[in-house]
Order: sequence, then C-alpha cells, then structure tokens
Amino acid sequence: MYGLKILYFVILIQLVARVLPFETKHRLVRQSGGQPAVTPQTPGQGQPPKRNNPPGSQPPNSDKGGLRGTPDPGNQIDTRGMEFIFCFTSNVNNAQPQGLQLLIGAGGPSVTNVRVDIPDLKFVRQVEIPQGGTEIVDIPPIAAASGTGPQNGTIWVRATRPVSVHGMNIQVKSHDGFLAIPVAGLGLEYMAASYAANGMDRSQMIITGTQDFTRVTIQPIQRLQYNGKWFNIGDAILFTINRMESVQIQTEGDLTGTRILADRAISVMSGATCSLVPQQLNRCDHLVENVPPVATWGKKFSVLPLLNRTSGTVLRVLAARPNTRFYTLGQVFVLQRGGLFREFNQPVTFPMSIVSDRPVMVLQYAKGGAKDRTGDPFMTIIPPIEQYVAGGVTFSSFDQSGQDTFGSFATISVTSWDLFNMYLNNEALISHKYKTEQKQDWMRLMSFNADYQMPLGKGANTIVSPAPGSRFTAIAYGFTLGTSYAFPVVYGLRRTLCTEDNTADQDKKEVDCTGPVVSGIVLATNHGTGIGIQPPKRPPSQSNEPSQGDTPGWGNINPSKGADGEQKGGGDAGVFFPWYTIPPWMAEQFEDDELEEEFVCYATGLLVLALIAPATVIFFVMIIIICGMMFRVPAPTKF
Repeated sequence: MYGLKILYFVILIQLVARVLPFETKHRLVRQSGGQPAVTPQTPGQGQPPKRNNPPGSQPPNSDKGGLRGTPDPGNQIDTRGMEFIFCFTSNVNNAQPQGLQLLIGAGGPSVTNVRVDIPDLKFVRQVEIPQGGTEIVDIPPIAAASGTGPQNGTIWVRATRPVSVHGMNIQVKSHDGFLAIPVAGLGLEYMAASYAANGMDRSQMIITGTQDFTRVTIQPIQRLQYNGKWFNIGDAILFTINRMESVQIQTEGDLTGTRILADRAISVMSGATCSLVPQQLNRCDHLVENVPPVATWGKKFSVLPLLNRTSGTVLRVLAARPNTRFYTLGQVFVLQRGGLFREFNQPVTFPMSIVSDRPVMVLQYAKGGAKDRTGDPFMTIIPPIEQYVAGGVTFSSFDQSGQDTFGSFATISVTSWDLFNMYLNNEALISHKYKTEQKQDWMRLMSFNADYQMPLGKGANTIVSPAPGSRFTAIAYGFTLGTSYAFPVVYGLRRTLCTEDNTADQDKKEVDCTGPVVSGIVLATNHGTGIGIQPPKRPPSQSNEPSQGDTPGWGNINPSKGADGEQKGGGDAGVFFPWYTIPPWMAEQFEDDELEEEFVCYATGLLVLALIAPATVIFFVMIIIICGMMFRVPAPTKF
C-alpha cells in the first residue's frame, strides 16, 4: 500500500516538473533545411562577428544613460545627438518667412545645456532644459535660405547631453518641419526628396558642410542652373564647401532622386518652397526634410493613414540602386535605375506595408486641403523598421502659429511583442483611446511590428520603452485650416550598407551590414541579394512577372486602381492581409532574419501560458482530489 502511494508521488513530481516553467535562454537559429531550431545560448555564443566600423560611425553621444528607459545596448547612433549643423530652406515664393523655430527636447537625468550659434549672423542663444522638458528657440527669419547659391544662415547646435532637434519653417498658411540629423549620423551619399513645385515656386535642396575643403558632386535628374551655368541630365555639378557653409540649389522641376556625393560628411535638406500634392489638387504648402544618408536606408516599412484626414495619402518609394524590387498592395514593383521612384496616390485610409530587396527611402505626403478641407500638404520620412531605436525620446509638438491652432497627432510603431511596454507621457500606449472622424482607432499588429495612433498633448511629450531590447519609432504631425506640418520624432542612423572587397576580381561590392538591428530583425549577411549585386532570378513557376516600375515617377501612379479607375481589392501583401502570398524571392528576405530569442520566447511563453493555464488549474484540482481520496482516514467502525 505504501509502495503504491510512493509511486503516485513520483509520477506527480514528474508531471509537475514538466508543467512548471524553468529559466533558460534560447536562441532561434536556422538549420540547413530552413526550419528553425532552438539551441541553448551561452554568454558570447551566437553573436555576429565584429566588423570594422566605418570612419565616423562611432557617435560622440555615447552616454545615453540619461534617457528614461533602457539605453540602446549596442550604443548605436540615432537622431538623438549632441552636435547639429544645418540650414533652413526657402519658404513660399522665396520670401523671408514669418518665423523660424527650433524645438529642442532633452531626456537626460538632469539639466541639459544647449547652445545655438549662427556664426554669419553673430547670433548666440543658450538655454537650459530640465529632464523631460523642451525649449523653443526662435531663430532670426533672415537665417532662412533664399534663391540658388551660397547662404548665410548655417545653424550650429551643441548640447551637453543627447537632445532631439526639430525645425519649423513658419509662413502664413505655409508650414513644415524637419528632424535634424546630428553630425555623428551624417554621411557621404544622399538622394534628394521633394515634389513638383507650384507655379513660381521651386523644388530645392540645401547642402551644408561639416569640414573644410569638402568636395561635392551633384548628379541632376532635372535641368539645373548653378553659378550662372546650366547643367543637363547626366552632367555633374562640382563645387567645394567649407565647414559651416551652405549652398542651396533650386529648380522648377522635381528634384526627387537627385544624387549628392561628398568626400566628407555633409548635411542635406530638401523639399520645395510650395507644392501641390498631388499636382492636380489645389492648395500648396511648404515641404522640407533633413534626408538621411543612403547608407542608413532600410527594407521594411510600416505606413499608416493620417488621422482626421479622409482624402487618403500620397507615398513615394525611392531607390538608390538599380533593379530594386519592392512589394506592396499585393504587387511587385521594380525600379530599374537608382534615383527612380514609384508614387502611390491612395484615396482610401488603410495601412500599408512595404518590403524591398534593396534599401529604399519611403516618403509620406499629406494631400492638399481642397479635398477634405483639412490642412494642406506636408512631407515626412517613414523610418525603416531596421532603424527603430531603444530607450526614450522627448520632443515638442507644434501648437500655435499666429491665429492658427494646430491639432497634433502621433504615429508610434514598435516591435510587435513590445506593444504593451510603450508609454506616452507616463501612460501606457494601449490605454490611449481616441476616435477619429472615421469612427475607429488605428491600432494593428503585424508580423514584424505594431502601430498605434493618437492625439498629442501640447508642448513636451515623452515616449519611453522601458523593456530591454524594445525598439520603436514615431512620427508627429498636425493640421489646421490651410496648412500642416510633420516630422519624424526619432529613428536610428545605423549603417545598413557596407563595402566588401572582392580579392578575386579586385572589385568592391555593397552588401548588407551584419549585425542586429531590432528585436526580431537582423540584417543578414550577403547571400547574393546584397546591394549592388544582381538579385536572384525568380523561379520558373512564378508566372506573374513584376511590374516594370522604371517610370521616373512623373505623375500620379496608383497601382490599386484598375484600368477603369475603380478601386481594386487588396492590401498589404502577406502582412496585414495574409491571403496575399509573398513571392519566393521576397520570402528569402525573411528566411535570413534571425529572431532574438529572449523576446520571442518571452512573447511565445505568454501565449502558451494563456493556453495551458486553465488545464493546469484543473489538473492540480484533480490531483488534490485524488490525493484526498488516497490518504483519506477511514471513519472509525462502530461496534
């Protein structure tokens, strides 16, 4: 009898040992057959090999301990920096703007001292920003650029701790903003982002030097005039600039895709004095962004519609290298040359996902207010998922311009399993409830990220992701009658393109840089699909050939409409709408992604626990009942 009871207890202990969780670290790896396998990970094991960092890739703003939240463990450079050099572009009609402002946000653990200089104007302003605070610095309007040629308004911002710097160019009913890129994140190659100008206005870009004797080469895609001479497509504009010098170039055509090269780091602002978006829709507005270097572009993007706008949005996907394929709206598109782009005029308000085989830059435009009587055009950069950042960021919305009061909103995108760990102004992200004019909240969970949209409070706002390894990005935008603004809040500037020497043919090729990017997304080493290398051939069984999107982007291209102009069904291929199948050549991009085990296992564990918890409770109740029956003391027998 006692032997049977002992056997029952042994079986019970074995069952409990299998049910109860135990602490271990695992890492998802790919076997040769392509199936994931779980293997234990010891410290230092499975880490990507170290690469020699390119010159200037190590940021001076290495102390991110001041950010509320977990600092980036890789200490990678992003838009939170300690030194910025840039210049404001021209506003509508090349007229002097009504005002210029810098919105500076600090998230350090103590007071951050910031100094703003404009050497040519003898302008100096020093401010102290408390932890989690913002400061608005008014810049003399004369600092804005005017016309083509050298400018005198180069701005130099320095801080004792990492800060975020946003610029606002203010004119009556003509506004737009930008996120300044710190000097440590600047590069040597850029592509201009703009739009066709309206009437007497101009498409434009401004180049600012950070070092003396910087040689700049511009490869125009439009006929340009510089220094009294006309340059045609295929010509090269060559000039030299020194540190703190800025040169603006303007033209009547669209400068999007113009390539800018330099032998030392430069800053590039681009946009338009005033543009109609799309060109047939009335009411133009100022466009501007501080474009990131080509070496920091990405391959995966999440794009959401704009709150309080019923007219839809305009998107552009710009390629830097030839034969770039990207997948969206259930179709594959090909940009056959660098500098080409595909424009999507989306009249409907639903989210999109974009996946490419080579790095691209994605731009989002608001439409003119003539469509829905709300706001006017703006232009903003959509940060790639590879450039999501860790920690936290403090920034300011743009709230008032003269008699105009802006209603501001934010789009926050995070790694999927970190959706519940994000906080906006000390309030959990998912607790924000807001109904748009379309009577719906915009929140979605995708295969590689999650998005949420909400209104922004006036003044300082702080986004924090305290979970280790959590990554995010955000875009802020706002509307009022007859004008609007938008800018990215924060994004990474990690180098995604590296040069690989080929000793066999003494040639250099561009490849994806090895190393972790975000939780769950790792840039793979080159497997024949790297930048500058011919992409893999599609399988013979793949009958639907991709659209040959070699159109330079002139005009509005809407692949979601049929030949009769009617809206076709469809959505985000294989991501938001899973009934679309990702082509095999694009699926290879996902097969090479290694998932960071600690966070994947954490999220998977929560799901498994939710499934087995009820059964576990019933199991233990049954065990207690059985044990009670086994060890029940028999009642005394009455004689």
